[in-house]
Amino acid sequence: MSLRCSPSIRSWLLLAALLPPLAGAVCPPGGGLTLLHFNDFHGQLEPYKDAQNPIERGGIARLSATVAQVRAQDPQRPVVLLFAGDLLQGTLTSSLFLGVPDVTLFGRMGVDAAVMGNHELDYGQAVFRRLAAQAPFPILTANVQSHPEPLPVVPQVVIKRPGTPRVVVLGLTSPELATATHPRNMEGMSVEEPVAVAQRLVPGLREGADLVVVLSHMGIAEDRRLARAVPGIDLIVGGHNHNLYAEPVMEHGVAILQAGERGGWLGRLDLECRDGHLVRTGYRLIPIDAASPEDPVVAAEVRRIAAQADQELDQQVGTSTRELSAWRELIRRGEAPFGDFVADLARSITQADVALFNSGGFRASIPAGPVTLKSIYQAFPFRNELVVGDLTGEQLLAALARSASLDPADNPGGFLQVSGVRYAIEGTRLAAATVDGAAIDPARRYRVVTSDFLAAGGDGYGMLETMDKRVMSGRLISDMVIEGFRAAGTVDPQPDGRIIRLTDP
Repeated sequence: MSLRCSPSIRSWLLLAALLPPLAGAVCPPGGGLTLLHFNDFHGQLEPYKDAQNPIERGGIARLSATVAQVRAQDPQRPVVLLFAGDLLQGTLTSSLFLGVPDVTLFGRMGVDAAVMGNHELDYGQAVFRRLAAQAPFPILTANVQSHPEPLPVVPQVVIKRPGTPRVVVLGLTSPELATATHPRNMEGMSVEEPVAVAQRLVPGLREGADLVVVLSHMGIAEDRRLARAVPGIDLIVGGHNHNLYAEPVMEHGVAILQAGERGGWLGRLDLECRDGHLVRTGYRLIPIDAASPEDPVVAAEVRRIAAQADQELDQQVGTSTRELSAWRELIRRGEAPFGDFVADLARSITQADVALFNSGGFRASIPAGPVTLKSIYQAFPFRNELVVGDLTGEQLLAALARSASLDPADNPGGFLQVSGVRYAIEGTRLAAATVDGAAIDPARRYRVVTSDFLAAGGDGYGMLETMDKRVMSGRLISDMVIEGFRAAGTVDPQPDGRIIRLTDP
């Protein structure tokens, strides 16, 4: 289906085809445009194994070569490449080199614009400011402000290729930026409600624009709300949920795109203007895997970066005054300082009400004294990610009851280490549980942070699979612990009686 084009070329409304045409000029004869997009990269320079499928995905050398291959198919055809946020957080190279190789290689790949994600402040404002200032492409956000020194970002950018529509890209960042990072990283900063910002800006951007694209790092629910609330948006290129949409999601005549995570897929949207009509000639997800081409120069650079990272594993990140023991007979039977430390960190960073972690996720102790990267990665080798969502009090009680039911003599890996909640076990029965000193209300909703393993129902916690308003944070538990040591310098977690056994089974 096609739409009559206009100065707003309202359809790059590609898939919508339901809005009426606007009066005015028609598309440039024979003009066409290809839009490529990806999101939630999280420092994934090297290929990775897909958790849902035992195949190798991603790798920026393959992603870069695939983008080049698309451009080479028709050297005269304009190609726009957009990145929908979360550059940082999730790999050893990201933790060590703070995103510098990533922005450099994004520039080589030809990224036209990126939006600020909710993890871009995780290594501190100074790191993000340096990255944004040196990035060879604009980083966008219209709803994040910094005082008194503004961030080196812009609210929107115009992308114009000869003989093609004039594309205006507006950047919007999730308000979760303010709660998904340590409060110190938000000093002097504020996040304005994104829909209100778009309502204020889009009418002005619409004038003189052939296409208005929102480059969003807000997630599908907020993208849908934006599409309903703000007329004049033609396309939303999104991220934040790590969702993979084989076809665009349609909302109020606006197409919403999202392409998974970590460079495992590249979204491609093709548009043509024929006889004064704009025609969508195709949308598809291009898998980035072992069958993809590889840029040899980028591949060599990634190998160099990875080798350098391996040499950095003996780097000290802090000090522990006590051994953080992962001894099975301790951490899988009751409260453990290591469990308290990790759960408290997660709850503080995400501002959740409760944190739940399975004891089996702690694989090695961290000795007292200097703490190195190597010791942290040995303790958390599984690359588990933090997940935040809502549970009812009934579901939370069910999770704690399962933990209580596990026989400590079996050293169960499913025994829960916690923060924000206190629970007592009598035999193999949950005797009591409180949050903030009050009994858990079965009807109340609690914000919970946990691992992606537990959130997927691991260790028999099926009740956690039903978490509402779930957000995959992109933050590895290992990286959270590294940041916790770096921020504190010295840690000395003290048990406080949050888990009590009244009687043995």
